[in-house]
Amino acid sequence: MKEVVVKTGKKNPSDYIERAKDLRSENEGQFDYLKDFVVKRFEQKFPDKDFLTSWIEYNHLQDFKISDNVEAVGGISEQAHYIMRVITEYHINQAFKAMKIDMKDPNVGGEKGTPYRVAKMYCGDNLNDDSELLSGRWSKRPDMASFPNESGQKYPITKRVDIVSVCSHHTAPFSTLFRDGSYAVISYIPDDKVLGISKLQRIVDWVSRRGHLQENLTKMIYDEVSTAAETESVYVKLSGLVHTCESLRGTQSNEGAFTSEYYGGGFTDYELRREVSSQ
Repeated sequence: MKEVVVKTGKKNPSDYIERAKDLRSENEGQFDYLKDFVVKRFEQKFPDKDFLTSWIEYNHLQDFKISDNVEAVGGISEQAHYIMRVITEYHINQAFKAMKIDMKDPNVGGEKGTPYRVAKMYCGDNLNDDSELLSGRWSKRPDMASFPNESGQKYPITKRVDIVSVCSHHTAPFSTLFRDGSYAVISYIPDDKVLGISKLQRIVDWVSRRGHLQENLTKMIYDEVSTAAETESVYVKLSGLVHTCESLRGTQSNEGAFTSEYYGGGFTDYELRREVSSQ
């Protein structure tokens, strides 16, 4: 089979530089009071890069939804992403101080103490990091390799995947990993193309590692798989996911679990959905 790679419209790094240069004459942004703090870290990390260009780029980056990726506002360079992480770390450190947490505690403070680790957990280590809780807001869209459907396959292709996501109300995780019997199933009926075998998990990871309501996440996974496979015949079911915002706080329910589904095309057939969800 001939492999086909879906183009994602990624920007060339020079695009970010040119955009930032165009903004030099404008106000540099709301975080100017941290410039001296940030520049020292930046120059250690990127000794050969121009700080001002990246600083202006970050300060002019538009806000975007917790459930979206930075692609929605034009993307970001690796250098501007690092500036964002350093500023985030600074403010987490200030929040800890406000909560009267002793920052001299060796388990919390230090050069790479808890504020550093929390910033990394919510921002990702870099634009290639797809492992942190909110890294899907910043990480690059995975290439969705596909193959021509030469055999004319018209029966559902189904895969169980893991879900790790974060509640947008409390930034507390919800996942398939917290309880036996929780699962997520993705199924699609191919039209002209078949996706690579690992791509469903990759696209789910990229979408889910952001802040979501589970029902909205279900629809977003459907949209991404439908776009990648170029078919409306997609079925997404997230079954029995445990939300730690409920199980570890609030009602502290040990029984609560949440199931959601979204489907289109051929999956309006209930019996077909029941068949694939039981695989």
